[in-house]
Amino acid sequence: MQRKNILAGPGAVKFDGVVIHDADGISADINSATQDIQSSMSGKLDTIKTDQQGKVTLTPCGVVSDEILAALFPHQTPVIGSRIFGASDTPLIVNGADGKQVLFVNAALTGIPDLLLSTVKTAFGQAEFTALIADDVKPGAAASFYTAANVAYALGYPDPNGITGTPYNAVFGAMQLPDTLDGWTVNFDLSLQPITTDDVGTVDMILTDVAVRASCTPLGKSAEDILAALPVEKLRGSSIRTNNDLVITGEVGGLKVTLCNAALVTGPLRWGSTDLRIGQLGFVAHRKPATGQLYSVELATA
Repeated sequence: MQRKNILAGPGAVKFDGVVIHDADGISADINSATQDIQSSMSGKLDTIKTDQQGKVTLTPCGVVSDEILAALFPHQTPVIGSRIFGASDTPLIVNGADGKQVLFVNAALTGIPDLLLSTVKTAFGQAEFTALIADDVKPGAAASFYTAANVAYALGYPDPNGITGTPYNAVFGAMQLPDTLDGWTVNFDLSLQPITTDDVGTVDMILTDVAVRASCTPLGKSAEDILAALPVEKLRGSSIRTNNDLVITGEVGGLKVTLCNAALVTGPLRWGSTDLRIGQLGFVAHRKPATGQLYSVELATA
């Protein structure tokens, strides 16, 4: 075995024209779902292919821009029932620094990365993209799922000046949350329903729900502050949605994240020799009735 034939090394992703550099590697897994053909006489007679999907995962290195935020945080005003793969194919390219490229012809974001808002953390958790077969073709057609080629690396290098890591301050109604134990975490859950046809397999996915949650362990708050913000005194069966947005804002170079019509749903209290009085707070977002907006992620400007 010649050493030159042992392939390794980093790369970058380009999705819908937006370049995303990773923090710790890119994984591309292509899965062919299968089904066993059984016989009571012989047991398993054969195995047939039933579907094909690709999963590309990476943790963005922390560089932020309007273009990256738009690519990674869609569905801020969710259109429930919409098809996330759209009317035309959106390619995803993994271009290696060694000049080896894999292009998935039809991809969509299916896992929104967590946001890690802290002075000492970069902004993003892991993002997931799903690749499906190209529109209006059947499995087996040339270049219907991917192409692999020798393409000189041309996706550039991350700019360390664009990596987030700033102090964050949050406001929820009258409650100010300027200090936390270790920053904020914002989680996003997409609920997707595959559309599967008999002759092709999975051809699209329908958006059925989006959930957004934020958490932090605050400092400088009393038990009375937290108890007053929790919905414990609401009537059974009443809505916990408030008219207050949770707005988490970093300094310039950071992010501004808004959870619309948020509600505080968890706020544990502790007493102990080493326990902080207030445990991890948990907020959930709700759509604004007038606009349908659920959340927003943007660059901080002040």
